[in-house]
Amino acid sequence: MVTVAIGYDGSDPSKLALHWAAEYAAASGAALRIVHAWIWPLFTQDLGPVKGVEGSGLRHAAEMILSEGAGLAREIAPDLEIHPRMIAGLPPEVLRREAIDADLLVVGNRGLGGFLGKLLGSVSAELAGSCPCPIVVVRARRSEGKPVVACVDGRLRSSKVLEQPVQMARALQGKLRIVHVDPPKPLRGRHVPSKFHGADVLRNAMLTVREFDPDLAATEDLISDESVADALVEAGEEAELLVLGAHGREGHPGTAATVLTRAPCNVMIAR
Repeated sequence: MVTVAIGYDGSDPSKLALHWAAEYAAASGAALRIVHAWIWPLFTQDLGPVKGVEGSGLRHAAEMILSEGAGLAREIAPDLEIHPRMIAGLPPEVLRREAIDADLLVVGNRGLGGFLGKLLGSVSAELAGSCPCPIVVVRARRSEGKPVVACVDGRLRSSKVLEQPVQMARALQGKLRIVHVDPPKPLRGRHVPSKFHGADVLRNAMLTVREFDPDLAATEDLISDESVADALVEAGEEAELLVLGAHGREGHPGTAATVLTRAPCNVMIAR
């Protein structure tokens, strides 16, 4: 069965991500694995309850966070198959392991704040470059009418970048917009493509989309911009989900980092 894994720590961004993940899992017929990375065993052995105080202790607090997440998911999608997991470890490491046998990992844009947030850093940014399965970083609720935007660069792996947004658009009952960014003039030292390169990339991408789903409503756009990242951030202003590849121009670490930081929509790194 298809499995959607979601990292949950009880923070508002993780609740937003859980809402998105539960809706998507229900729409796509997937099971939802709610993963709480329990960090306290790394810092202390005093995990049990305070003597004489019912419901106290770090273990109990973690169990309550996980139970809360499962309860929220059931409210969102009562018929959803849910598998809660509490695993000791740092969030990036725990979620990376849990993603090995998952079909999709979903995380919030930001996790714990305060001291722990500074200590652990950005889980979404770290996982974006190393997650073994596709990852969605959620920063907004679903919006009716907005398309899934897939960014393609003409490489062979673009077919994989397209297969996953096609599945997303189908499950979310939305449209697909395919975009390709061409600089107005080639960068110094770069091979100069033909003037028809961008149009060819989009035409081939559309043919691939039609192979995956002949009936999906899809459009294509050729964007001229010196900065791929800036163009994609702008494309995300009217997107439900912005999909980048894990490698190549659209998936370049600098581009992905900029998009993850600045895009106003949810972002998916396809693999």
